Amino acid sequence: ARTVLNSLSAHIAILDENGVILETNTAWRNYAVQSGMPQGHDDRGSNYLAICEATTGSDAGDAHKVAEGIRAVIGGKVEEFLHDYPCHSEDGPHWYYMRAIRMSGPGPIRVVTSHEEITALKRTEEALRNSQEELIEQKQSLEEANIAMKVLLKQREEDKLELEKKVLTNVKDLVLPYVDKLKNTRLKARDRTLVEIIDTHLQDIISPLLQHFSNAKIL
Repeated sequence: ARTVLNSLSAHIAILDENGVILETNTAWRNYAVQSGMPQGHDDRGSNYLAICEATTGSDAGDAHKVAEGIRAVIGGKVEEFLHDYPCHSEDGPHWYYMRAIRMSGPGPIRVVTSHEEITALKRTEEALRNSQEELIEQKQSLEEANIAMKVLLKQREEDKLELEKKVLTNVKDLVLPYVDKLKNTRLKARDRTLVEIIDTHLQDIISPLLQHFSNAKIL
């Protein structure tokens, strides 16, 4: 059992019903040394709950939640307690996943606590979250661009209609009256033919516009 315990990558400590550490594995002891404790440091005999509850500073919130969760497991209020928390160091940010569960079987209460590093998972989650935020921003940008394009197209259509109306009005009010006057004057046959050709071409030009505005009920 000790060989199996020491082979696990998770930092494991076994607690009694009072929160006192009875046993730790190699990963737990190695992490203690990496965190500044002297070589050969042994946490056995220390009260893990008291240490968590006495924690102050930025880590106090997580430490107090861990102590509260372990007490709930010891008291049988919950079957297991799960908690993930940051534990950054000089070499960069780190996150851990903590689990506390009562050992099954007869005998005194024993609680197994394990701390597994999940930094890679957290970084992946952060990358996915950033990607999702970028996609949302891109979606919003596309929607805004689409709205702007619709506004521009609408304005272009309105400008086109306005130009067509102006052309139609100018031809009807400023050109055709004079063409009619020319048709009613004494003209040579050749000149009359030219005037009639001009009149026909002008009618051909404005006829589609008249039909369009008539259908749209603009005029």
